[in-house]
Amino acid sequence: MNSVVSKVIGVGCVVVVYALVYGILLLRHEIGTQRAGLQQAVFFSLAAADNKGALEMALAQFDVVRRTRVSARPRLTSVVSWWLPDTTPNAKILEGWAERFFVSCKDVMCDGLSLSNLDFRDVNFTKAQLAGADLRGTDLQAANFSEANLREATLQGANLTDANLRAAILTYADLFETRLSGANFENSDLSDARLEGADLSGVNLTWAKLNRSNLAGASLAHANLYGADLRGAKLESITFEGAVLVGADLIGVELKAANLRKADMEEADLIGADLRGANFVEANLESANLHRANMFKADLTKARLGQADLFGANLVGATLVGADLSFAELRQADFSSADLRGAKLLDANLAGADLSGAEIDDATQLSTKWRLVWNILNGDGYAEKLRDSDLQDAALSGVTLEGVDLRGANMSRTILRYAVFTDADMAGAILRGADLEGADFEGADLTRVDLLGARGLVMGQLRSAKSWNGAILPAYLTAGEK
Repeated sequence: MNSVVSKVIGVGCVVVVYALVYGILLLRHEIGTQRAGLQQAVFFSLAAADNKGALEMALAQFDVVRRTRVSARPRLTSVVSWWLPDTTPNAKILEGWAERFFVSCKDVMCDGLSLSNLDFRDVNFTKAQLAGADLRGTDLQAANFSEANLREATLQGANLTDANLRAAILTYADLFETRLSGANFENSDLSDARLEGADLSGVNLTWAKLNRSNLAGASLAHANLYGADLRGAKLESITFEGAVLVGADLIGVELKAANLRKADMEEADLIGADLRGANFVEANLESANLHRANMFKADLTKARLGQADLFGANLVGATLVGADLSFAELRQADFSSADLRGAKLLDANLAGADLSGAEIDDATQLSTKWRLVWNILNGDGYAEKLRDSDLQDAALSGVTLEGVDLRGANMSRTILRYAVFTDADMAGAILRGADLEGADFEGADLTRVDLLGARGLVMGQLRSAKSWNGAILPAYLTAGEK
């Protein structure tokens, strides 16, 4: 009898304890649910007040309300349900509200909204209207700002790591010291934005507009800037190492001393760009447009410049050791004092290019004609017989060809300003269209020389020659003068 009573009492105690624990867990759930509901109600009452100050107060509590945790509702018949993880019942509701609200938010409410130092991680701000918003120090990790309007927004010190800003408007935005690693700016407009010193390593900036933006001292190592527009951008001391700049618009930009080592700049537009002292070691510049670019003392060691347009480019003192310039447009380019050892220049157009003082070696791939031009300028080529030689389009200003045999040599369109031809035999030579300003022909034999279209020639130069019988003169030297 006593044993039965003891068992009944024991079972009763277990039931009481079970019910008590269940009651406590249920009460905790109900309290949490009511708290979450109250927070939600307060949030929406403030957000719906049609008052900017009230909206900012609501948003200051956004993350707290969103992440309010409520224990799972326990089931009386299931002990397992007592240990289920907590839920965040407000998360989807608030995130859904934010996704809808900021799209249609009126300027008077959202323009210049103060959201500094808040937590908006993972929030969807697609097409949000947040022009001029203050987002300083705000955590925006993995937030979605695709097609959002963030014009003139302040994002100093904000965290945009892995954020999606595809096609977003960020004109005049302040992104100074903003964390941007892994962010996606594809097709975004960052014109006139402040990005100096920013770490944009590995960032996707495909087709982005960066006109006049301040990127001085920024790191874009391994970033993707395919087709990006960087006209007028401030790029001093920038790092583009390993970056993709294929087809990028860099017309007239300043990239002095920039690090572009191993950058892919195929078909990039660098017309008139200031690239003095820039590092292009092993960079890909194939088919790039470097028309009249200033590459004074730039390092182009092992760079690929096949089919690139370097017309009139300044390459004075540049290092082009092992560079590939096959089929490149090098007309009127200035290679004076450049290092061309081991460079490939076969099939390149060197018409009017200045090779004076350039350093070449046996490994330099240069056609026979242009190696001869180089010898005349830098070696002892002037002592060679140059009879019937092809020197068309060469830049030979100031060379001394005293007493040299130049009979029948073709020097059409050759630049021979202030060249010395004293006592040279030039009978039958062709100098059509040549630039002969200040050239010295004293004692030279100019019999039957073709000077049609020659520039800079005056009668005094001809009269100093030994003979110019049968010479074909340019039209501006009249028969009377002859």
